[in-house]
Amino acid sequence: MPLRLKIYLGFIIICFFWGSSWAAVKIGLESVPIFLSLGIRFSIASVFLGLFIIVFRLRIPGDRIFWKLVLFLSITSFAIPLVLIYRAQVQVNSGLASVLFATFPLWAAILSHFFLPDEKITIQRIAGVTIGFLGVVIIFNDGFSEMNNTTILGMAAIIFGAFMQAAGLIALRRYGKEIHPVLLIFWPVLLSSVIMFAFSMATEDYSAIIIDANAIGSIVYLSVFCTVIAFVINFWLIKYVEAVILSLSAFITPVIAVMIGVNIMGEDFTSTIYLGSAVVLIGIVIANVGALVNVYRIRNGNN
Repeated sequence: MPLRLKIYLGFIIICFFWGSSWAAVKIGLESVPIFLSLGIRFSIASVFLGLFIIVFRLRIPGDRIFWKLVLFLSITSFAIPLVLIYRAQVQVNSGLASVLFATFPLWAAILSHFFLPDEKITIQRIAGVTIGFLGVVIIFNDGFSEMNNTTILGMAAIIFGAFMQAAGLIALRRYGKEIHPVLLIFWPVLLSSVIMFAFSMATEDYSAIIIDANAIGSIVYLSVFCTVIAFVINFWLIKYVEAVILSLSAFITPVIAVMIGVNIMGEDFTSTIYLGSAVVLIGIVIANVGALVNVYRIRNGNN
């Protein structure tokens, strides 16, 4: 298979896996409680990532900065945001949840301006961020008119989860550039699994758990396909494709999630939510199009 076709196929795969993950979470939560579901998901992913580290003999850094970064990523990239997202999906459609989480690159643009000296926000990004959040306001306007307070809090939780993951990304860009990405996923995921199991044993009622095909299929799919395989493909693509091109998945995955939510999960979407979702995605495109133009110039020697 030609390399170009492999690249296209890899990009399609990660978009599909991450876009379908929202529906998989929704299905899994019908049988297994949040903390236990996340604990199992992280544990399975840790096993595969650990095997990768052993097979390729990756060296584990021993400095204090690495372990501080591991702890920070555990909290901001996995434990807290995914708990918020899982809990919110009890009240929010999987498609709408994915659109609200698509504010992630907008938060990253804002945070990078303050914490990454080489990535100052531009007028174009300000315009994109403004339009993106306008879309969120449109979605919430529909929520206030037709949804209850619990649903609105769930929507807010997803946006805050996106903010936290953006904070983790900024820390990763600032302190983790020289560290193998698998190491930066394995240790936070492993630590997060311990945290999730601890909270599960302390707060969740195991007598209500239903271990059925939906529960097993959801957790295995999220662990193997959406966590391990998608990330491995993503890391492979980075060798051949600029990171900014890969960021296009941030506004392709919500489209996939909405299609799955409406056509397979039977979720209802109002015209206002469709409009707000479209505005959010337009804002993300505008915020990132400047970087895409720079990539084109570099490729053509016009930098």
